[in-house]
Amino acid sequence: MFTEEETAKKPFMMYLTSLGWEYISPEKIDSRRETWKEPFILPIFKKKLLELNPSMGEEEADVVIQRIRNIRANIEGNREFLRYLRGQKTFYSKSEKRELNLRLIDFENPENNVFHYTQEFWMEDIKKDRADIVLFINGIPLFIVETKAPWLFNIVDGEVKDWRSHAVEQISRYHEEVPNFMKYFQMYMASNGLNLIYSATWNFNERNVYRWKTEEGKDYGLQDLIFSMLKKKRALRFIEDYIVFFEQDEELSKFVLLPHQVRAVERIVNRAITRDARTGLIWHTQGSGKTLTMMVAASKIRRIPELENPTIIMVVDRIELQKQLVRNLTKFGLDSIVAESKVHLRELLKSDYRGIIVTLIHKFQGMPSNINTRRNIFVFIDEAHRSQEGDLGIQMRSALPNAFYFGFTGTPIDKGKIGKGTFNLFAFEDMKKYHRPYLDKYSIKESIEDGTTVPLYYTLAPQEYRLDRKTILEEFFRLYEEKGIASIEELNKLLDKVSKIKEVLKAKKRIKKVAKHISEHYKKFVEPSGFKAMVVAVDREACALYMEAFKELYEENPHSAIPPEEIAVVYTPMHNDKGILKKYHLKEDQEDEIRRNFKKRERPPKILIVTEKLLTGYDAPILQTMYLDKPMKDHTLLQAIARVNRPYSDGELHKTAGLIVDYIGIFEDLQRALAFDSKSIEGAVFDLEVLRKRFAELMGRAEEYLRLLRDNSLSWDKKLEKLVKVFSDRKKRDDFIQLFKNIQDIYEILSPDPFLRDYLEDYKLLLKLHRFIKAQFYPTDFERRELLKKTKELIRNSVDIETIVDGLPVYKIDEHIADTIKNERIDDIVKVYNLRRSLMRYIKEHQHEVPYLEFLIEKIESIIKRLEERQISAKEALEKVIGLSESAVESVRSYKESKLDPATFSVHWLLKSYGIEDVTVSEEITKILLSNEGWTYNQNLQQGLLRKIYRILKENGVKQVRERVKIGKDLLELGRRLINDTRGSP
Repeated sequence: MFTEEETAKKPFMMYLTSLGWEYISPEKIDSRRETWKEPFILPIFKKKLLELNPSMGEEEADVVIQRIRNIRANIEGNREFLRYLRGQKTFYSKSEKRELNLRLIDFENPENNVFHYTQEFWMEDIKKDRADIVLFINGIPLFIVETKAPWLFNIVDGEVKDWRSHAVEQISRYHEEVPNFMKYFQMYMASNGLNLIYSATWNFNERNVYRWKTEEGKDYGLQDLIFSMLKKKRALRFIEDYIVFFEQDEELSKFVLLPHQVRAVERIVNRAITRDARTGLIWHTQGSGKTLTMMVAASKIRRIPELENPTIIMVVDRIELQKQLVRNLTKFGLDSIVAESKVHLRELLKSDYRGIIVTLIHKFQGMPSNINTRRNIFVFIDEAHRSQEGDLGIQMRSALPNAFYFGFTGTPIDKGKIGKGTFNLFAFEDMKKYHRPYLDKYSIKESIEDGTTVPLYYTLAPQEYRLDRKTILEEFFRLYEEKGIASIEELNKLLDKVSKIKEVLKAKKRIKKVAKHISEHYKKFVEPSGFKAMVVAVDREACALYMEAFKELYEENPHSAIPPEEIAVVYTPMHNDKGILKKYHLKEDQEDEIRRNFKKRERPPKILIVTEKLLTGYDAPILQTMYLDKPMKDHTLLQAIARVNRPYSDGELHKTAGLIVDYIGIFEDLQRALAFDSKSIEGAVFDLEVLRKRFAELMGRAEEYLRLLRDNSLSWDKKLEKLVKVFSDRKKRDDFIQLFKNIQDIYEILSPDPFLRDYLEDYKLLLKLHRFIKAQFYPTDFERRELLKKTKELIRNSVDIETIVDGLPVYKIDEHIADTIKNERIDDIVKVYNLRRSLMRYIKEHQHEVPYLEFLIEKIESIIKRLEERQISAKEALEKVIGLSESAVESVRSYKESKLDPATFSVHWLLKSYGIEDVTVSEEITKILLSNEGWTYNQNLQQGLLRKIYRILKENGVKQVRERVKIGKDLLELGRRLINDTRGSP
């Protein structure tokens, strides 16, 4: 039998045992807890506490445990407890008469810890909940696991959810119902027996629930995944290193590292320990969490005893990035010191400072050679393709000749001057020893496949706005390549020299025309989708000029222009700015507020105008469209356009791609614009025309479905019958739904592109068909949750789309249902699906009165499943569903006539279907089922309960053992539903 138990839970537990995690049965766990309110295996917890803290006595142990119990039951409390786990707390030792470091876990010696797991773990707080699997280290619950059948559907508010969403929602519910348990758990996981997803507790954002991958990149095969993720050393590393709390926008957030981040950190740390090379290049594509990887690696290296209190120097090349890095280090909880000047950096290095130093590369200018020759200095260089080839890079290496140098970059090695320099400085050793240029790589293609980022598309603005390619743009490309530009600052200097470019781009007439074009595009394409946009201007003055132009347009025509309050200008103020430049200066708190509000869906601004600030390091997932009016190339271009590559999902908003509108003409020659190895930038950015062609191709594939609706030879009722016959084949349904999803994703990006005009009526027909399939074949899932914003708007503006749903026949479920069906002159297969949908509606209306009706849903779905797998004929299926319909009607009628409560009546009605009509028997069995919830997870209690039920059944005429077992199984299933209903569970 392919149940959740067999496909997911048992294999998960078996592999845990193979890894050395010791199983404790639910009965034994409960024998070691006084009540279900106890989160710890207290005897183990206290014993390990005393072992790991030799100067602690029994009394001090009790005080520590009580302190831990008093932690607040929220995300702040969860962070506080992680500090306990990581040894960042102290206790007062009476024997030593002083404060000592407190240890709950021995991270350095894994064998000094004990690893246990259990199943069906009851937790009682505001409500009662039961977790599928819980993992304990030293008696402390740290990992919570939900196992689900891969084909699971569960009805929640009329919506069918898959195993992933069901598991995450269940974990989310635990946080609300048993927060005094969840304040201790640090991670949650879920598995369907094939895949493994995970996230940090107190975080349920879809973007932050990840698929675990093995070191080889496999994301399937449960044994390999568990062996990779939950081997004891790595389980400890997750607790010690890979869970991160951040203060973001005045709100505490929690994250856990992605697989590629874990892999990179471990490779960096391994290199630091083994010293197999003194350099390493880490390319993690823009938007994949490179900064976090740097910080976790730095934190880990700082704590490695054999590295003897190392120094870590984090090098950036821009003041803004330095400020941002220091802010992130503070949020992360890492102490650092900023080198305020060249002299200060020289003093820090000469004085042999141990810790983390943050500095600009420019402060190495004039640094004496061999100022510090220690071998435990680690230099982390952010955006390593910039500023490393010239004098500053040479002086840094000369000053620290024995240091390790790790280069971090969000862009791959390019084909030009900068790429050769980056390779020689950071990748040469790896290529020579291991035949690979990168110590670790996470490519653009991988990132998109994992959903860490979304694909990017570009479209060229009309020719009249773009730079002349032969004269101006070619000169820009030539100088860019000659100079080896790698940073925005260098780009700005180059643009200052090419005076023609700024003259053209900042011409007031052009700026107003482009601003008008941006307004029209934004109002048509971006605003209706609910996303936000960014204008990238050539310099600070151009930013201000654009703002003035948007204001003028609004004054001239407020109905078609963008309100100025929805636009904000952000650039670095200079003390000598005057006039229009000074007009748009922002104070630090004003800029911070704009940064925060832009990330929020409902708050202005909706558009940012920038030129340098926020073009690197700023993460706003709701940003979907970039209006690019600044010449760029290679690294600077990849970094800038990556602002729109973050995924975003919130209700009807689902970002599937980012868009760049090119007002320069950079993308006219994509290979010239991005001079990288083709494999490195595979999937980096596509012409929007590719999407148009893809849309046309998909609509061509949809033609076979469109013909079904265009067939005018059939009356409407006969057409619906034909649709039921065709889509009763599940594979055809699945194929259509996937095809429609792919078409809809592109429609949301392109609409209202004039290109769609010829396809609009056909798209509406496909939408009609999608509505029909969802209503007819998935009656419990008939909500618009799969439909995105622009498509929903299409439904609102096209009343006829809903007519296909309104026209579906609904049978009146009553005592005459068999005759009603018999008199219908349509195929049995059509009758089955019409009746199933009608019966589901009836059950939804009455299940609060008769919980037994919910028990019928699985019976109905089982019949449909057997029908679709051709195990039974349509005629047999119809007879069975008619029988269930009659039973449902009779049960509601009988309940209204009886004086029984819903639970007892439901048991009575189930027993009646087996010929047992004595109400006293139903009352006795209901009492047994509800008297002790423990039987739902405790096999011994369950067997004892079944023995009582078998005895009652035998006494009431059920002589056959097989029959008693069958009834007992149904009663247990109904009992579980009744218990869940009393606990308010789905």
